[in-house]
Amino acid sequence: MDENIKHPKISVVMPVYNGEKYLVEAIDSILNQTYSDFELLLINDGSKDATESIILSYSDERIVYVKNEENLGLIKTLNKGIDLARGEFIARMDQDDISHQKRFEKQIKIFEENNEVGVCGTWFTMFGGNIDKILVAHPERSEEIKLHLLGHCTLGHPTIMLRKSSIGSERYDEDYQAAEDYDFWVRLSKITELYNIPESLLDYRMHDSNMTVLEGSIQFLNSDNIRARQLRELGIHHHKNEVQYCVMLFTDAYIKQIKFQELKKIIKFANNIEQKNSKKNIYNQDLLQKAISKRLFYIFEKTEKKSLLLISFLVWNRRSILRETGIKKTVRLIVNILNNK
Repeated sequence: MDENIKHPKISVVMPVYNGEKYLVEAIDSILNQTYSDFELLLINDGSKDATESIILSYSDERIVYVKNEENLGLIKTLNKGIDLARGEFIARMDQDDISHQKRFEKQIKIFEENNEVGVCGTWFTMFGGNIDKILVAHPERSEEIKLHLLGHCTLGHPTIMLRKSSIGSERYDEDYQAAEDYDFWVRLSKITELYNIPESLLDYRMHDSNMTVLEGSIQFLNSDNIRARQLRELGIHHHKNEVQYCVMLFTDAYIKQIKFQELKKIIKFANNIEQKNSKKNIYNQDLLQKAISKRLFYIFEKTEKKSLLLISFLVWNRRSILRETGIKKTVRLIVNILNNK
């Protein structure tokens, strides 16, 4: 056996369950990588379709076929893959996505040039499912990624490569079904540096089998639990609405017509985050203030019923908005409000 196969640089973990429809495209996109020092762990999780025959049709010696005796589910299968991995690095891949040819080459380069980085993702492009292609761009640097994890998952799961020595005994947690990746990144952000390559290096396929309604509900609930946990770590005793405010401060979710009283609560919540973090020092305080100020101004811009009272309250309570968004932009918004009266 080739020495590289015994001790590959990368172990690619690809769980497969009834994946016959797109499996060949996914496998081929890995085998055709410009960086070739890897093993591909194809873990068949009790498939009932032609998955096994497709896998066995390949003769590439880099493929390691693992067959679960019973259906273990995604999280247990992922953890099994991590435990079986012989590589210095672990790459994730889904059964229906397509990795660009230079994905591994570019991720390995990041790891080799940055010893402190333990998790490396990339931007990705959503396609299929009767939608136009959508580029998903996440923050690049570790402090920004960590900060935005307060509101949402800022690493594309199927794009991820991990430095095995950096994750230690950490594994995916079954208590966070459908949001296991989000939870994993939050925990890893406390022990290693994170990075996103600002380039789309994976095509993420959208189709009817991506997630059921039930799984979507579970993901929503568990994602909120992860956000709530991070707020508790800051020392914030929250209520349900404040978890939604947390999402609003870092994503476009829940952006709707904001009433004066609700904006007051959002600003108070944002100020509380900054105050608590100034003592706990969990997040970069300067980045936090800039991000929140920009988002609050954006939320205000999206409100349908703007008023001088509202903008005055916002600017008075968030004076840094003038610095982050610019006086000209703020004045222009005030003029527009007056012209529309």
